[in-house]
Amino acid sequence: MLRTVRNATVLGLGLSASAIIGWLLLRESKRSKDTSTVTIRSQAGNGPAEAMQPIVLPREALEATAEEQAGHVPRAGADDFTQIRGIGPRFAEALYQCGITTFAALASETPDSLAEKLAPYVAIRPQRIRDFDWIGQAKARAASA
Repeated sequence: MLRTVRNATVLGLGLSASAIIGWLLLRESKRSKDTSTVTIRSQAGNGPAEAMQPIVLPREALEATAEEQAGHVPRAGADDFTQIRGIGPRFAEALYQCGITTFAALASETPDSLAEKLAPYVAIRPQRIRDFDWIGQAKARAASA
């Protein structure tokens, strides 16, 4: 009986301490918010002993980049590859640069050959192309066009 009471007390104290520490950390993180910048910290846990300096980016530059991506317009006479799940404006531009401009042309590729063609323009693995099924989506869009 005494052991159960002791265990319950230790558990209660541990949970209370965790809640208080969490609340303090949350309060401190809200206090130091700077809305004009975005801070990126390293998540690598096995780095050198000294802490890596955080990267601070201006919020305006990030918002401008997001607006550019939202306003992506396909090239004249080319299909809009951003309709395919997993292809954003950067990958669409890389496809145009390597000579693939239609869904039919994309559908005729294999993930391995497509990754090789895109390699000079963007870093992509064939597995990503398979995971998002770019080829299957392109075949479906080419057939419906």
